[in-house]
Amino acid sequence: MKGPILFLGIGGSGMSSLAHMALDLKLPVLGYDKKKSETTEYLEKRGAIIKNDITKIPLEGIEMVVFSSAINDKHKQVFDEIKNKKIPLKHRSEFMHLLVSNQKSISVAGSHGKTSTTTMVSQILTELGMDPTIMIGGDTSLLEKRGGKIGTGKYAVYESDESDGTFLGHKASIRLLTNIDNDHLDYYKTRERLEAAFFEYIAFGTAGDSVLYANDPGIRDVLLHKTKNLQVSQDFRLYLCIEKQEIKSDWFLSLETILRNQLIPVIYEIKEDILEFDFPGFVTLSLQLPYPGVHYLTNGLVALVGAFVAGVSPELSVEILSRYIGVKRRQEILGNWNEVTVMDDYGHHPTEIAMVIRSLKNKLKSDGKLVVLFQPHRYTRTQLLVKELAESLSLAETLMILPIYSAGESPIPGITHKSFLPFLTTKNAEFLIGEMDLDLISIKSKLKPRDMLLCLGAGNVRDWGLQLLEDKSQL
Repeated sequence: MKGPILFLGIGGSGMSSLAHMALDLKLPVLGYDKKKSETTEYLEKRGAIIKNDITKIPLEGIEMVVFSSAINDKHKQVFDEIKNKKIPLKHRSEFMHLLVSNQKSISVAGSHGKTSTTTMVSQILTELGMDPTIMIGGDTSLLEKRGGKIGTGKYAVYESDESDGTFLGHKASIRLLTNIDNDHLDYYKTRERLEAAFFEYIAFGTAGDSVLYANDPGIRDVLLHKTKNLQVSQDFRLYLCIEKQEIKSDWFLSLETILRNQLIPVIYEIKEDILEFDFPGFVTLSLQLPYPGVHYLTNGLVALVGAFVAGVSPELSVEILSRYIGVKRRQEILGNWNEVTVMDDYGHHPTEIAMVIRSLKNKLKSDGKLVVLFQPHRYTRTQLLVKELAESLSLAETLMILPIYSAGESPIPGITHKSFLPFLTTKNAEFLIGEMDLDLISIKSKLKPRDMLLCLGAGNVRDWGLQLLEDKSQL
């Protein structure tokens, strides 16, 4: 390519990762994003030219335009002009496939845990000198704040985002699936269509290997209800991470009959913070991670099985994951304020919220209480999952809720952060106004030494935690 590639919404996590990968290939990068951020500043430092007014970007000479689903009808005029000039227009998933077309792919899908699991696989391959191409929708020290990088190795590892259905265009030879949950129903409309999409992702009818965490209820339902009369390719193999007590269940025995020699069970059980598993041909192995929570252990199991399919011994993966580096905004400790630990987590779906609250309460035990500062993410998600979100948030001992972070959505009449009130069972809940200085007065009044403040949500809730850390006042 001689002309620049234009990335629309270049500051987003997925788009910025792709832009960094393009820069690795010495391709000229032009970008649009209405907001300046640390992400856009880093891209500019590496050579990207970024504008905050889409109408002021000259289209002459542009080789390709890459867009995401975040670019919407507000930009119709620019899209029309791009089409009139016959400039190739590629969705971000299509562009990623172009970047990794010369490598074998390991894709990671699931309603939760994609970023952590992708990071785990990437860390394993990187530490072993396999130099993979990597695309991660989060900030990890593995990539030095880039989110994506081009490697010279045999494999490319990337997240497969199901939010808009484009993940079904990924043609990975190794497919990992962590779970299936009720998210992005604004796109899929029904649970049945969501499950059908994930079933298609598993790709029983094609060559390759799929690794599933089969103790997830969503995945188990799909295997139970959608594998009857299943047409399976002779070159397909299914690695099934399954809890020991489930290996005699009807759904597993039925699947075992259908797949016969193409099914490889990886049987595990969890004892406190240690996951023990039996891998065919290996002695029983134990996995322990630096981060608390069953979800991290099960993500780690899926990751090391995926690495095994790529040629890595499970013993090596266990040793590498014992020092798992983590991802920014996943149980990230921001600092300490007056003996209060301030933590940030990206969790914004009911299942994620429940998992992180339970794991942190278990970690704290009697040392102090968990104070949760939650920021709802998107009006549509709040409307669709208000009851489920409230049930998960009610696990918190002390709860404070910020106004909804719109993520570019228009408000929905009657849907606010106070929509949770009828469904909350915790009595210690407060609704904040979204003005940081005033909110912090309320937040500080809830904190005592040895407590933990958890800033929870996919928006900018961490800013409240960071501002608290700059406060020098005493409790």
